[in-house]
Amino acid sequence: MGLFDPLDLTVPTIAYSVLHQRKPSVTEGEYVKTLLELTRQAKERSEDASRQIREWRSAQVANAGDAIVDDLLQRFCPVPGLDGALELATVEAALPDVRLQKLAGTGREYLTSLGFRSAEGEAPVHVSVLLFTGSWNYDLVEHVVRDLMGIYEYPHLQHVEEMGPVIFFTQNQVAAAGDPMGSVPGEWQPSIFFAKGPSRYDDFRSALRPAMDSAVTRGGLRAASLWQRKLGMGNIFEWELRLRCEPDPDRLARALDVFAAEAGVAAPRVTERGRLLVFQRID
Repeated sequence: MGLFDPLDLTVPTIAYSVLHQRKPSVTEGEYVKTLLELTRQAKERSEDASRQIREWRSAQVANAGDAIVDDLLQRFCPVPGLDGALELATVEAALPDVRLQKLAGTGREYLTSLGFRSAEGEAPVHVSVLLFTGSWNYDLVEHVVRDLMGIYEYPHLQHVEEMGPVIFFTQNQVAAAGDPMGSVPGEWQPSIFFAKGPSRYDDFRSALRPAMDSAVTRGGLRAASLWQRKLGMGNIFEWELRLRCEPDPDRLARALDVFAAEAGVAAPRVTERGRLLVFQRID
């Protein structure tokens, strides 16, 4: 029995995300270079910290000489580590579909409300996503960033100096169709932020799950994932529908048709009242 079993909960997959935008005085090339170096170092040092934990756990099992100890450690002390990292940036895509134009317009208004510069021609808004399993990985991420990397050293310090507006938030993955992190450079990762409304949580999730599956199998998406903001962890909308697709507005419009037809009580929240941000992978 694991720690989540008594409440019939699955081990959470958590995304720690940062929305950020460079200062006008910094070029996009400079900003991306610093950002990718920061991500590389964070991943490298996280993997090293996970290795140290695995070695410690193996030593405990060897000293005890008991398979039961190994089973208990596997259940109650899983090895932490990053499952993946993404660096995405908004793109000013031509969206001929009227519904997409409306959602993208409210998306720009949403960015403005969060403090970002969103007028045409402004610097793209970046999102950095770290994906990990199990809540106690917060401690690992904090240790890696604060103690191993140093917040007053390159590239962390340089990124802070180059960065303008920034928003931090953390989400639980509620459902996924396809691989949310298996992206390739250049593909689109549209995100639709929205509020649930008066629907019950179970009804809302149940309505979106089959629509996500249909959007992947029939709507042409590569993946679709539903994320719910953790309590108190950020000031974004509570829900985000994160998609993966080719950089093709027609493909995105067809997927939205699927959600409109099959998402039940959740459909208008996503396809009519959502805030669309079209991201593209840059790493």
